[in-house]
Amino acid sequence: MSEMEAVVAAPGIGAEGTQPLTKKRRASENGIAMTEMKNGIDEKARVIDESYFASYSDIELHRTMIEDSVRTNAYQQAIFQNMEEDIRGKVVVDVGCGTGILSMFCAQAGAKMVYAIDASKIAGHAKQLIEANGFKDVITVLQGKAEEVELPEKVDIVVSEWMGYMLLYETMLPSVLYVRDKWLKPGGKMYPERAVLYMALGEAQWITKYEEGTYDFWISLNHIYNLDMSLLADHAVARYKDVVHVHMVAQEDVLSLPTPVCDLNLMTITAEDLRSMSRSFTLFSMGSRRLNSMVLWFDVWFPGGLKLSTSPDNEDTHWQNTVLPLATVSLQQDTQVKGELSITQDLINHRFLNVDLKYSVDKGEEITRCFKMDDNCNDNDF
Repeated sequence: MSEMEAVVAAPGIGAEGTQPLTKKRRASENGIAMTEMKNGIDEKARVIDESYFASYSDIELHRTMIEDSVRTNAYQQAIFQNMEEDIRGKVVVDVGCGTGILSMFCAQAGAKMVYAIDASKIAGHAKQLIEANGFKDVITVLQGKAEEVELPEKVDIVVSEWMGYMLLYETMLPSVLYVRDKWLKPGGKMYPERAVLYMALGEAQWITKYEEGTYDFWISLNHIYNLDMSLLADHAVARYKDVVHVHMVAQEDVLSLPTPVCDLNLMTITAEDLRSMSRSFTLFSMGSRRLNSMVLWFDVWFPGGLKLSTSPDNEDTHWQNTVLPLATVSLQQDTQVKGELSITQDLINHRFLNVDLKYSVDKGEEITRCFKMDDNCNDNDF
């Protein structure tokens, strides 16, 4: 058993340039009503999926992803550096193809045939783009859910950009694994082939600025309107701390070395493994700072070793970092923060995540925080 398999199997581990922020990835589309659930859970899941796919019909969302050069260049480089060994003359499936750009990279690299799957209406644009670029004899666009599309043959390569915020948000990976299990030939490859989610201690400066700003706002109304609105000050600050935030964290505001939350071998991980994952951690502060958050990010690796990283140490991406706000506490050099982080798919909307954190500082009292990672997580660019 490899190291990454061991992490998943351990006890409790159950789709260019500066940072683009024009359109956020969503696990649902607020413009679609989700009130009539006629046939129980199955109907609810269907409506949730329809909502999710509708959000990916938005061309601006695809611009945001393609404009992220760290993301797009990594896929292009991975495909091109392995073109002779993995791509040329091979059959590829692109799961969640979006505009078809990754499929066209594979065609440029000499793939014999590419099947481009997408359940959203963007598939129609992908077909037009593929024809306009002269690849209609190589790339076949199939509009439908990955679990329902039938391919005419097995494939050598599964390509997909399935990662969401905090790696697992949107819960797209199970669809990719379904295609892997049904259509990938023995000895075939996954692009990417490995994914690791990390966490570290953080002192996100914008949290402090927001807390001070919102608190002062409610207090200041007394001087402006001669009305005491201060009762809302504490509520506003508390609300902010209950929300998962998608936001960049400066390198200097990461207060510890990272530890892996999960290490996924994409050749062997199962959809069941992803339903709930939990990891114990022990982190030590670097220097005397003020802890106010846990910071999470992910890296993925492609065959041949090329890595795509969303770390605060590297260039910003549209995924940014994921921040869990905490009550502020002072740390000294090597202060120990110990606990457990659990990530579970939400029972009502499987595209959302529940994040549960238990931790103690310097062997003190254990603190429990529960966060829901839903569409609100990416609407908080304070």
